[in-house]
Amino acid sequence: MKLRLRGDSLRLRLTQTEVLTLRDQGAFEEATTLGAAAGPRLAYRVETTTAQNSAVAYAVGASGTVVSVILPAAEVTTWADSSSQVGIYFNEPWGLKVAVEKDFRCLDPNRDEDETDNFTNPNEGHPHLDTCDAD
Repeated sequence: MKLRLRGDSLRLRLTQTEVLTLRDQGAFEEATTLGAAAGPRLAYRVETTTAQNSAVAYAVGASGTVVSVILPAAEVTTWADSSSQVGIYFNEPWGLKVAVEKDFRCLDPNRDEDETDNFTNPNEGHPHLDTCDAD
């Protein structure tokens, strides 16, 4: 899962396996160590609504060094099973824009990144679209 923070926006991009894990298990989380190996860790997770948080439609929150995005379980299932729906998007009342998206393979053949579990890019095969948005 990739995390991108830019101004008042938060974007998570998930591979095929991560989307299926979110759909089937209700959550997916990763973490990054900041600094030395024993340094603080920033965790980021996306989860679906449960019986305890079923009143929550969409939400973003932070507790310590964990950033959580909560999405409706039914919408995650629809998104995961769709071949055309790229992401789930919402805005928090304080102005944060949130995007949880499928991570597509880049069209630039010169990128050095393992994309074997990424989704097939819908623009593959279009010769005029031969670059991608750098993360």
